[in-house]
Amino acid sequence: MEPQIRYVTSSDEVSIAFWTLGEGKPLVCLAGGPWCHVESWYIPECRRWYERLAQKRMLIWHDLRGTGWSEREVSNYSLEVLVADVEAVVDRLGLDEFAMLGAADAGPVAVAYAARHPERISRLVLWCSWARTSDLISPRMEAWFGLMDQDWELTTDTCVHIALGWSAGEAGRDAAEHLRESVAPEAMRGALTTVGTFDVTELLPKLKAPTLVLHRRDIPWLPVEIARSLASRIPDARLIVLEGEATAPYLGDSEAAAGAIDVFLNETEAERTVQEEAGVPGVEQERARLARSYPDGLTAREVEVLRRLAGGKTNGEIAEELYVSVRTVERHIANIYAKIGTRGRANATAYALTCGLI
Repeated sequence: MEPQIRYVTSSDEVSIAFWTLGEGKPLVCLAGGPWCHVESWYIPECRRWYERLAQKRMLIWHDLRGTGWSEREVSNYSLEVLVADVEAVVDRLGLDEFAMLGAADAGPVAVAYAARHPERISRLVLWCSWARTSDLISPRMEAWFGLMDQDWELTTDTCVHIALGWSAGEAGRDAAEHLRESVAPEAMRGALTTVGTFDVTELLPKLKAPTLVLHRRDIPWLPVEIARSLASRIPDARLIVLEGEATAPYLGDSEAAAGAIDVFLNETEAERTVQEEAGVPGVEQERARLARSYPDGLTAREVEVLRRLAGGKTNGEIAEELYVSVRTVERHIANIYAKIGTRGRANATAYALTCGLI
């Protein structure tokens, strides 16, 4: 059955769209990014994931302010107001206690809510997330903004490839089209700018609810060490690393993700035992593995040039930073374009972002 969209007004008078699916103990899902909105119900992979999570419980979902069916004309995306949006939804539903799932950049929002309302959170799941966004996103921010200035369609296509792990195809095209319909470039820029300032590191030791940190091993831009660092700061948190490279839980082995969430949410305190992840390389091993090779035969020097190119540097600025001639930079850029099969800074920036080179 298709969920019915309802609305609630947040503390700063912003209208927030939300829906529920299923019956039983509630699970409040906070999705990362503007591509995860009510309209994503019509993407088959998303719909199957929602229905799977709602098999044994009531699933609660809301659109991020400024996106989807929530109010679009907003400028405030601060951590404080995003937490207030969650408060408005759960208060509207009269929920006294519930589990919460925070995915990607919604993870800090989930942590902030759980720290503020420990009496309401029974269990907390953090999926492919982090505590301090600047550790992860700041080096990429200039590249994102530069790409948005040049080509909005390419920007949204790149978002889908990075966040969802989809290669080109009908599913990827549908998701990118939904993204373009759900958010304006100005809203995405505003949200990215604010999300880049999020830091809930100091709140992690204060969390009271049993917490599961779920991660996928081979996400190019989100190494396992981020999840390990996150889990290590939360009292008695459990870390499970799954195989795969898709940030979206409904892609790849989605059943493994759903199964891990089911076990965690359904277990009793008496059944809870400390489970160590198995077979995950240490931090130094992980770094060494990632450093051994670059995609499409790019050399380490070409990657250095590509990163600066994607960051908006001119050829002269790149030459100055790398202590080489402009002619040498031009030769590197020509080689890069030939190897990745594209031309132009916008496409090169999209490639660098998609491949996790920034």
